[in-house]
Amino acid sequence: MTDAPLRRANLEVSLKPFTAYDRDSLLATVGTIFDQWSTLLAAADECSVLLWVSDGSEILDWRSEIDEEIEWARWIGFNNTEASPYGEPKEPERVAIPFRDGMPTVTYRDLAALVATIKRVGAERGLPTSVGATFDPGPEFAPSSFKFDRHPEVVARGEDIGIGPIIAMVRHFSELRGDDRRYAAFPGGIPDGTSFGEFLGRQAQDYLAVLDFDYLWLSNGFGFSSYAWSELGESFDGTRFRADRVEELRTRALGFWRDLGRHLSYPVQVRGTNHTAGIDIGADAVPALEIYEAGVIESPPPNSPWGPLNEDFGIEMAGFMSRIAMLPAGAEGYRFRFYANDPWFWQQPWWDFYHREPFDIDLPLAVSRVRADGSVQPPTEVNVLAIDTAKGVLDERCAREVGDHVATALEAAPDAPGPLVWVYPFREYHERMAADPSTIGSPHFEDWYLTSAINAGLPLNTVVPTDDLAGALGSGSMAESILVAPAGALTSAMAGLLESHASRGGTVLLYGSLARSEAARAMVGLDLAREGIDGDLRLATALAGDATTTDVLPTTLRHDPLLSDGPAREVARDPGVEVLATVAAEDRERVYASSRAVGRGRVLWVRGSSPFAYAEPDDRGVRAHVPHDREEFVDAGALARDLVATTGFRVSHELRRPSSGRAVLAAHRSAGALWFSGYLPDTTTRVRLALPGGAPVLHHQECWLEDGVATYQFAKSVRAECRALVRQSSAGRLSCREMAPFPAHMTRGFRVTGLVDASVTLLLPPHVAELRVLVDGEPLTLDDQPGGRLTVGPVTGTLTTMWQETKDTGGETT
Repeated sequence: MTDAPLRRANLEVSLKPFTAYDRDSLLATVGTIFDQWSTLLAAADECSVLLWVSDGSEILDWRSEIDEEIEWARWIGFNNTEASPYGEPKEPERVAIPFRDGMPTVTYRDLAALVATIKRVGAERGLPTSVGATFDPGPEFAPSSFKFDRHPEVVARGEDIGIGPIIAMVRHFSELRGDDRRYAAFPGGIPDGTSFGEFLGRQAQDYLAVLDFDYLWLSNGFGFSSYAWSELGESFDGTRFRADRVEELRTRALGFWRDLGRHLSYPVQVRGTNHTAGIDIGADAVPALEIYEAGVIESPPPNSPWGPLNEDFGIEMAGFMSRIAMLPAGAEGYRFRFYANDPWFWQQPWWDFYHREPFDIDLPLAVSRVRADGSVQPPTEVNVLAIDTAKGVLDERCAREVGDHVATALEAAPDAPGPLVWVYPFREYHERMAADPSTIGSPHFEDWYLTSAINAGLPLNTVVPTDDLAGALGSGSMAESILVAPAGALTSAMAGLLESHASRGGTVLLYGSLARSEAARAMVGLDLAREGIDGDLRLATALAGDATTTDVLPTTLRHDPLLSDGPAREVARDPGVEVLATVAAEDRERVYASSRAVGRGRVLWVRGSSPFAYAEPDDRGVRAHVPHDREEFVDAGALARDLVATTGFRVSHELRRPSSGRAVLAAHRSAGALWFSGYLPDTTTRVRLALPGGAPVLHHQECWLEDGVATYQFAKSVRAECRALVRQSSAGRLSCREMAPFPAHMTRGFRVTGLVDASVTLLLPPHVAELRVLVDGEPLTLDDQPGGRLTVGPVTGTLTTMWQETKDTGGETT
C-alpha cells in the first residue's frame, strides 16, 4: 500500500462508449477512460470499473452460451413501459429510444473481452484493477423479459402493500414460479418455489466466473427494500406502522442474504436505499445489523444521489452517516459515491444539477466515522456514477473537473472528530426492533428529525457508533465535541457515558421523545404528563435563531403524533432544568427544549417534530409526502441547531422570507484547521457563524463582525478553511487572505485585516518548527513556538501569521 488517500477509485460506465469490440477499439476506449480520470486514479492504490451492461437481466438470462447476444442498455428513457411499472403513464417523449443509430450488437464473448481489456490496461499502468458486474431491480434501463414476461411474480408493486402505484422493482425475498427454460445454474429449468436469493446467487456465480468479473454490485436498494425510493414501504403505509409484519419481513430478508451468500462466493457491494438506517427500520423493517454481521457485503451502502435530485442534502448526509456508523464484518472502510452523469436518462448532473460546482463532493467528503481508539476514518473509496453520458460521451471536462475537486477535498480530509459528533445507536435500533417490533416508529422519526436539523444548518458530519463510544470517549479525542444522540434508544450504559462527557465539561444534545427511555428522562431532568398534546401547537422559545428581513417567523408548530413518535408529553421535574422552549394547546403546556447542568457541562434536549405530513390518497391511492410550509409552520429542525448555539457554536441565517433556503453545512477538522463545507440553496440568504473561541474568519472570505457573530454572503458552494477566531467589541468588516510565506523556508502564511482591539485565536498545524506573528508588520514576541492553538491580542490593524510546518515523524520540514 502507498500513502495515497484512497484505497480504491471506482469508475462506473455503461457500454455506450464502446462502439466496437475488436481488440484495438477496446484498447483505445479503455485507454481514454484511464487517461481522462488520471487525477482521481492517482489518488488511489487500486482501480475498479463497474460495468452497467443492462439491468441485471443479462445475469438472470445467462445460459452459459458465450456467443449469445445480450439485450444491453442502449436506450435513453424509460423501458418496459408496456408492463406499467412506473406507477404512472410515461409521456411518449420519455419512453426509451435508441441512443444513436448504428449501435453494435453485444455478446457475452464481447463482454468478456471488455473485462479482460480493462484489467490489462490497468495492469500496464501499474494500477491493480478489478471489474464489477451490476444487478438493478428496476424496470428502467433495458427491456427485461425475465422480470415482466416470464417472472412478474418477483416484481413488488406498491398496490401489493397499500401504498399506491409507485415504481415496481424486484422484491429480493420473493420466490420464483416454475420455469422450464434452460439457465446456466438451472439447466433443467427453475423449480417452483426457488428463492430469488438462491437463483441470483447461483446464476451470478457462474456468470462472474466465466466472464472473469471480480464482484457483484446490487443497485437501488436491492437486498434492503423493494420500495427503496419511497418514504413508505412494507411496514409503514403512511397511516400506521405494521409491527405485526416486522418478524416476517426480517426473517424473509435475512433468508435472501443467507441464500445469496450460500451460493455466491464473490464479494457483494450494495447501493442501499435513499434513506437512513432508522428510516429503513420504520418503513421496511430492514435488519441491517444482521446483514452487516453476516459478512456477506463488502462495505456499507454509500451516500445516495438523492441530494441533487430533490435538494434534500440532509437525508443524503444523515443516510450516509447512519450506514457507516458501523462497518460490515471484514469491511476495510466505506465509499463516497458521486452522481456525475446519468448513462440512461437525459439529465447529466455535473452540468444540469450542479452547474459544475462541487458542493456534493465537499459535503460528503467532510464526513468521517470515529473508531474505538478515537481516531477518525474518512471515506476510503470513491465511486463515480457515471463516467459516460446518456449519449455515450466520455467528456474529458467532467473527468478533469470532478477528479480535481475530489483530489482537492482529500488534501484536507478529516483527521479528528468534528465539533459535533452523532452518537448513532445502530445496534440498539436493530436489536430493539427484533425484541419489540412496536418501536419501529421511533428510529423512523428520530432520523427524519435529525435530517431536518441538518437541512436547517446543523453542521453535523461526524458519527460514532454506540459500540465504540466508550473507547472513543476514553481516548479524549472527542473532549471538545458536542455529542448528539437520539433519546429513544438511550440505554443506561449509554446515558452513563454521555453524562460522564458532560460532567467533564462537555455538551450533550439529546433529541426525540423521552417516553421510551427512563435513562433519557433522568439525564434530561424531565418527566412525562399523563396526556400529551399534538396538532398545531403554539411555540414559545427563548432561543435565538434565524431572522427575516421582510416577515416575522411563524410560531405555530405542527406535531403529528404518528410521524413524531407520539404526542408531546414532557414536563419539568428537576428544578435545575432550564426550560428554553414550550409548546401549548389550549390550556395545556409541554416542555419542548431544555438545558440542564451536569458537572462542568450541560445536557441539552429538544423534543422534535416530523418535518412533513402525508396528504390524503389521490385518485391512484398515492399518499404524497408533503413537507410543512415554513411560511406557516415552525422549522422544528432549526431548534436543535439553536440549542447548540447556547454553547457558543452558532449557525443561523438572515432570510428574505421564512421559507427561504437555509445553508446545509459541514464542519470538520484537518491539520489543526476547521473547514466549513456547504451548499446554499438560496443565495439571497446570509449565514451567521460564531464559535466558542470567537467568530470564524474564513480564508478568502469577507464577513461583517457584530456582537460576536460573523455574517457571510456565501455563493452556492462553500469550502473554506478557518485558522483564525476573532473576539472584538467593535463592529466591522474582517477579511482573511492567503499570502506568500516569507522568508522562503516558511510553509504557509495568511493575513487578517480589519481588527480593532481584538483577541485572535490562531488554529495552527500540530507540528510547527517556526512561527512568526506580526501586527501591522511588527513581530510579536511569543513565549514559545507552538503548534495547535495560540491566542494573541489585543490586536488592532492587520495580523499576519506565517509558519514552517514539519512532518508528523522525524521533525523533517516539509
